[in-house]
Amino acid sequence: MQVFIFAFLAGCVGLSVSIPHSFDLRGTHIQEPCNVYEDVSHSYRSDTYDFAVKFYKAVAARSIDFNFVYSPLSVWLILAGMAEGADSVTRQQIFNLLSLPYDECTRQKYYQLATSHIIQADDVKVISNRVLLLDAGVTPNPTWYDVVTKNNLLDVLTGPIKHNPTVTVKEIKQLMRAELPKINLEGNSVIIDTIDYNALWTTEFADARIERSPFHDQVGNPIGFVDLMKITKRARLGYVKSIKAKMLELPVGENERYRMVFAMFPESNDVRSSFDPLSIDIVFEMFESFRESYIPVEVAIPRLVISCEHDVRALIEDMGVTSLWNDPAATRNVSHPPALPSSFVQRTTLTLDNHGLQPSPPAQAAPYGTPTGLDPKVGNDFIADRPFLYALFDAETLTVMIASAYSIPTYKN
Repeated sequence: MQVFIFAFLAGCVGLSVSIPHSFDLRGTHIQEPCNVYEDVSHSYRSDTYDFAVKFYKAVAARSIDFNFVYSPLSVWLILAGMAEGADSVTRQQIFNLLSLPYDECTRQKYYQLATSHIIQADDVKVISNRVLLLDAGVTPNPTWYDVVTKNNLLDVLTGPIKHNPTVTVKEIKQLMRAELPKINLEGNSVIIDTIDYNALWTTEFADARIERSPFHDQVGNPIGFVDLMKITKRARLGYVKSIKAKMLELPVGENERYRMVFAMFPESNDVRSSFDPLSIDIVFEMFESFRESYIPVEVAIPRLVISCEHDVRALIEDMGVTSLWNDPAATRNVSHPPALPSSFVQRTTLTLDNHGLQPSPPAQAAPYGTPTGLDPKVGNDFIADRPFLYALFDAETLTVMIASAYSIPTYKN
């Protein structure tokens, strides 16, 4: 998290960082650092995929046009942080939703895996700011504060929520660079979550191969135009039989540190229903399906910028976390008086352009009839000229960091 950025901005706009010194409330759930020597990577992936799938379905159900972007990882981290100071009832609600282990040492290892690749570098910028904003006079529990900050789960700031709500809303909007039409300041705190992604592909899409091209709905009707970025190279593609999805994986950053995964459903007339069966097993099946083509294949994806705001509190309430927001007993170990977050909002912005670290290879067509080495259902190209889904994973832990659906072209008819 960019702690210093928020601290600096807070000083500019009237917010301040809470620095507790003499607060003596106890009750958080990770008391001391742990050493976990067993490999928890598979269970971590399975458990975080479980939440990512559930949250995807909740976001998709509320999306009218099936065009959205969000970060399940960021929500997972914030809720985990709140759970570390929650009472037993709320803690169980959150742990069940996040599939968090009750063993505190395993949980700490999960946090290390989850936060190890949220970075800002020259080649990949993933800027994530996760903040619990407390009203002036609300004091954090120093034990809980120490746990959430040391594990990089969230930051804590204070602001004049009750004294000057108009100014607070204005400052929150400036900090988040968001519209926030439904932000609620009735409680003594709010949860603010922002994610910005902009990165270099490992291999660039050449400027000369960006073409204004038709974009279609799922049944093939033209609905507008996009700027398709094209490249011809050996690529990793796959076919997921359980959902009849055609998959593409593109490396991002130096040493392919991240992976952007795309999914299309050419055998379906309804992309929304095609993804309804999504499950943990299907996510694992997706990665197992990828094969590198024997020969160069044509790849084309739109150049785009997408930004969305989500009322995460409403989504989380629908998913069973109901006591966090207005029950003082739920957060008595977070702060005094207990934090009652009346809003939890997320703004995610993702940019896909053609820039990369390595030059695009010259387009070379393989001799006709040369086998690709791919599933026959994949064919010999991946042209994203109709609705598709895509997600960013880090290559080491395969954590899903950002997920998105794209169905509205840049230039609509």
